[in-house]
Amino acid sequence: MKKQLQINDRDQSKRYFNIERKKHKGNHRSKEYDNVILQNLDSIETIFGTPVLLVPEIFDLSKKDLNDELSHFFFILNELLQKYHHIYISFKETRLVRLPMFLMMVAIKDKYASKISIIWSKDYKEVNRLVSSAGLHLSKSERRKMMFDEKCHQLPVISGSNFEFTTLSDDLMDAINDKYYDGKISPNTEQKISQAIIETLENVGRHAYPNEVLEENKKWWLICSIGYNDNLDDKYMYLAIYDRGRGIPLSFEDSKVFQKRVRMHYPVEYTALVRDGISDNENKNGRLRQLARSMKAFVSPLREIVGDSGMIYASMMHDITRIEDENHGQGSVSIKDLVTEDEDSNLLIFSSKGCYQYNKGDNEEHVRVEMTNEFQGTLLQWSIKLDELC
Repeated sequence: MKKQLQINDRDQSKRYFNIERKKHKGNHRSKEYDNVILQNLDSIETIFGTPVLLVPEIFDLSKKDLNDELSHFFFILNELLQKYHHIYISFKETRLVRLPMFLMMVAIKDKYASKISIIWSKDYKEVNRLVSSAGLHLSKSERRKMMFDEKCHQLPVISGSNFEFTTLSDDLMDAINDKYYDGKISPNTEQKISQAIIETLENVGRHAYPNEVLEENKKWWLICSIGYNDNLDDKYMYLAIYDRGRGIPLSFEDSKVFQKRVRMHYPVEYTALVRDGISDNENKNGRLRQLARSMKAFVSPLREIVGDSGMIYASMMHDITRIEDENHGQGSVSIKDLVTEDEDSNLLIFSSKGCYQYNKGDNEEHVRVEMTNEFQGTLLQWSIKLDELC
């Protein structure tokens, strides 16, 4: 009987996708979309017509790569939530999961105002604990209530926007203080965490969504938790902030601060591009106007030359001469200031096809990696040793 139900559900799923493909026949879908859906029709199980999406065994970006399996998972998740109001997410085969992954899942869920139900792991209690604490199965309002609930000792995924930036950033700091410091956070620690959060969220508002006029559409997601490092001997705070904007490399075209930093750290490459893009026949004012128009055209060749990880690296390097915008030019200092010299303390940034890791005081202080697949938006993740952040 159970087998027959599964067969019927699978057939129903196939029929649904066939109907959807007919609906969108003239909509210029990409070949990638059609190929992925066709290859996965037989593998998508359902429960009484509701799709079940299986989470990978290792659900983590800490290897500094969005590999094919992870990229494929998020592609299918987006397609399913676009078509179904309700789906199941199954963790029955997942052995390891990191909290920042829930930011990306909730962001897609919020986009379509969908419902997610959980199929829990039977073997890994830690996986279930993280799923529960993230609130993946809860609504936006239910997760927001957990932030103010004194009985809840974890901060779930919080969905926010630039519209409520000022008040919500204060509420987030109060929640971190109450849940992880028993209300006794030191003024210096509070200032460092608060400044990193504020600067990151301000960056989202200024750069991530250039075509969005309404502040409430400049969305971001945050999660914070306490756990142990891999050796289980030290307590760490893990803080992550995610947006689904255009990504750091593409913000080069209209950010003067970013352009200065690229010019400073890649002078040869930058000068060569400018020289090739500007006509010698223009007068000074004409050349400046032409240069301004050319910034957008410089983005692609710069990304090819220095890589997206190189663009992220440049964006995080502040100008020690302080010639930048006094209000916004030193933001990278606040963002990196949360990292201590402890070997497990670091900052990871994923954006477009680049990953950048900052390890304060390490022999490899700046690590750059080009990823296999394109990352939607930007993710910042801090690992902070609690007793060293003071």
